[in-house]
Amino acid sequence: MNITSKKQPFILRIAFLALFFAMATLASAQDPYAKMLDLSRPNHHHAALGRIAGKWNFQDAKRSFVKGTVVRTSIYDGRFYQVQVTGGRLQVPIADGKMKEDNYQEMQFEGYDNGRQQYVSTSINNHIGSDIQMQMGTYDSVSSTFTYTWESELLQGEKVKNRRVLKIVDHSHYIEEFFEEDKGTFVKVRELDYTRAE
Repeated sequence: MNITSKKQPFILRIAFLALFFAMATLASAQDPYAKMLDLSRPNHHHAALGRIAGKWNFQDAKRSFVKGTVVRTSIYDGRFYQVQVTGGRLQVPIADGKMKEDNYQEMQFEGYDNGRQQYVSTSINNHIGSDIQMQMGTYDSVSSTFTYTWESELLQGEKVKNRRVLKIVDHSHYIEEFFEEDKGTFVKVRELDYTRAE
């Protein structure tokens, strides 16, 4: 019997298996659902936000009465971070043109959008603005700095471009600077200093 003829079925089986796995891999790579699942994974971009997880005390650099706490908590396996801000007491607008004294409250959600390849942050608060702010940003790993931009419209027809720069100084300290565009130039309007509480 010809030895070559005996080997042919074996070689054909190996070739078929190789073709099968190649096609399965290609199909998986082209499957939109599989791609979406893969892009949903938390990664080193999300971990960068984890550097500032925990409880922090903050203080305005120029206004001593502007101070409070921030609690940043990881949710959904590090995919997002929930941020609860509690400031001092002030007059807060409520229904029917009334005001009441209450603590300033702000809720944020932060994350990294793998599809857009940008950091994202949303925020709502109980003081000025009935909008939901949506900020998009980048991270510079060399300077440990997040930079977010967005456009606000607190008064109808008056849109303002904003920038927020968050710089991590070390494990126990970070700074946030807020800018608003005025005649084509960004002007700093607020600076907050954060110290780790726990």
